[in-house]
Amino acid sequence: MQRLLLIALTLTLLVSGNALGSNGTDALLDLSYEQTKAGKLDDALSTLQQAVTKDPTSSLAHSRLGGIRLLRQEYSAGIKDFQQAIMLDQNNASAFVGMAVAYLHMSQYSLARAALDEAAKIDPAKKPEIDKVLAWIEQRTQSTAH
Repeated sequence: MQRLLLIALTLTLLVSGNALGSNGTDALLDLSYEQTKAGKLDDALSTLQQAVTKDPTSSLAHSRLGGIRLLRQEYSAGIKDFQQAIMLDQNNASAFVGMAVAYLHMSQYSLARAALDEAAKIDPAKKPEIDKVLAWIEQRTQSTAH
């Protein structure tokens, strides 16, 4: 269940965003989505790196790059991508969710909780799903404390 929930959050992150890319990155973002759906994560990573190079101010491109890194289990690199996305747009709830997923995989529950709290403040529509993950974190931290 936990793994499925994290995968669902990651995939949601890959298709969501606050706005389309600028500077011609739209086509690259679309291509990376298709590559991801086809399971071509290496190609999607390369495409998203191109998008970030083409438009380093695109919070969405950085978020999606972080999402691909999550799928590739490159959690530390993903966190850096999500942090960059947040620096570019403090209202990017998806970047906070992605960062939380990376922290969860690294068993850094307090940091995951903080990132999820921020995402819920920014986008209350995400709160029901976030609450499920927060409940899981609470259960996990209680069971490991005993």
